[in-house]
Amino acid sequence: MERMADMGKKVLLLVLGALMGPWISRAAVGDGVLDTLRAMPPLEMDEVVWLARCVLSESDRSDEQELVAWVVRNRVETAYRGETYREVVLETLQFSAFNTPSPRRTYLLSLNQHTTVESWAKAVEVAMKVYQAPAINRPFSRETRHFYSPVSMKNGATPRWALNATPLDLSKRAIDPNRFLFFEEIDEALDPFIAGQAPAERIRTFQEEARETLQEARPRTTSRGSRLQLSGRVLRPARPGVSGTQKAGVR
Repeated sequence: MERMADMGKKVLLLVLGALMGPWISRAAVGDGVLDTLRAMPPLEMDEVVWLARCVLSESDRSDEQELVAWVVRNRVETAYRGETYREVVLETLQFSAFNTPSPRRTYLLSLNQHTTVESWAKAVEVAMKVYQAPAINRPFSRETRHFYSPVSMKNGATPRWALNATPLDLSKRAIDPNRFLFFEEIDEALDPFIAGQAPAERIRTFQEEARETLQEARPRTTSRGSRLQLSGRVLRPARPGVSGTQKAGVR
């Protein structure tokens, strides 16, 4: 009888562990990373937030997110299309999730140091890791500042800047080349600068759009008394960057 009771306790603990494990893991990831983020100086915190928004917009896989984050860091460090993470992410026609108004962009812009969604906490963890990493940890050269996702390209097209370029061999990092290709030493001749709206002006526009959209989407009571709430999910397809329009990651 005692043996059966012990077995029953073990089964109960296993069941409870299976049920509670994801919640415990979620709390651990979210609390620790977000607490660290909130403790950072305001300017650094803002930069990490923009980097996390960018990597989450491109992929939900941490290995891919990390390489995307290094591309953004490379651009900042070489002052390519911006001198801060905010400027680089918002540069015209570079990271397509931020190019035009959409529910997806509004959601990404709503994410900040107070957001506790698990996918966001994981993106912040990747962003903070790359932001604080010593330069020796860089997975490719500092001139690696371009990538695109073949599966997200309309009709299998290749960005003009990549037509005569050779992608990096990242087979050792187990990156699927059908999902992401990374390139180094793409200069202005291959990827000419396109002048657009000033970053500060675009930032104000985005913030106003996000604020207005979120106010409209606040929980409200319907005629039946039920509550309508935001889902908390990134509105993007399962494959990186697939949408109704052509997306080239960084262009």
